[in-house]
Amino acid sequence: MGQKYISEPFVEERAEQPYVGIPIVAGLSEWDEVNGLVGELFDWLKKRGIKPAGAPFFRYWCMGDSEGKYKMEVGVPVKRMVSVDERVVASYIPGGSYVRALHKGHPDELEKSLDALEQWALLEGLDIDKRWEGEDEIWNGRFEFYVTDPETEPDLNKWAIEIAFLLMRDDAA
Repeated sequence: MGQKYISEPFVEERAEQPYVGIPIVAGLSEWDEVNGLVGELFDWLKKRGIKPAGAPFFRYWCMGDSEGKYKMEVGVPVKRMVSVDERVVASYIPGGSYVRALHKGHPDELEKSLDALEQWALLEGLDIDKRWEGEDEIWNGRFEFYVTDPETEPDLNKWAIEIAFLLMRDDAA
């Protein structure tokens, strides 16, 4: 790809995956609060005796609006839908085809990998599942899976983050 942080992109079918998450609208200056939701979710699951079924992730619904705020959820996959409360929501990662790649390196460099993945998909003629509502670009499946555990790898430069964009279904075009 000619990009130092990103692995070779590929397309993969994924099955629907239940998750629990906490919705948040936040700007980059509030990212410590966003990151803190991961621990809150793991504590929430532990109190209920529910084991995570995968790496924590950020799901972006809207990428930085006019105020620079991201509409998103911080989530953790679970084996099956669970009862939730007023703060934690239950949803699912949609099944379907995803264009995926692995970002290797500091999260501050992630934007370059995300841009490279989107450009690769466009060059391949792939149709990412997103739409516009007024000024807002809405994504139906834009995910960052944090596969590196910060407890075991504190060096952010050694992190791996899987990035995945849901593709339009052929029958939806």
